[in-house]
Amino acid sequence: MKYDLVIFDLDGTLLDTSKSITKTVNSAMEELGKKQYSVNECVKFVGGGVSGLARNILEKEKYPDVNNKKMEKVIRKHYDVYFDYGVEPYEKISELLDFLEQNGIKKGIVTNKDHKTALSAIEKKLSKWKFDGIFGSNEKEYPNKPNPYNVDKMSKSLNIPKEKILFVGDMLVDVNTAKNAEIDIAYCEWGFGKVKGETGINEDAKVSNIEEIIEKIKGE
Repeated sequence: MKYDLVIFDLDGTLLDTSKSITKTVNSAMEELGKKQYSVNECVKFVGGGVSGLARNILEKEKYPDVNNKKMEKVIRKHYDVYFDYGVEPYEKISELLDFLEQNGIKKGIVTNKDHKTALSAIEKKLSKWKFDGIFGSNEKEYPNKPNPYNVDKMSKSLNIPKEKILFVGDMLVDVNTAKNAEIDIAYCEWGFGKVKGETGINEDAKVSNIEEIIEKIKGE
């Protein structure tokens, strides 16, 4: 195998959280008396966790009566209720995780989703598999992606060199995390990045299905 460790992003990579994000955003907007958004519009707001949702909505709408602090507070309240609403693993994710376990390849998660919420989502939807490291957003203790801090930490704690690590994500922030950590990247075209219309992704990094990720891991 080409890699000994595969590190995953969570939302948009392992788990389809688009329904959860949409329910959260629109519930928050309803409380604030603001407009409702489609699923694709809500996905385009993704990036940087709950604080990122608030920031990205306000950058688009510029509501004069709602500041960033208030927007984040209201979104977080609804997110705590709907964080697992309609959340399911993407098709064949189970096949990929089974492949890693069957071949003794370690796996981890580095996400900008709030750490406690990430742990809850993983426990509810991915508890069948053992992850060798899970890092969600906890800005009081360590920086978020694209800072490579948690990738570096996992590499050291598991004693796995960078050339034996693959990062699997769906957004430009994941590509930049891998670049900053000096590890390889697989960019999943089924996730949020494609909906957001992200550009500048190396074609060799793109994968359109689970089989292509497995081929990368095998070195084929």
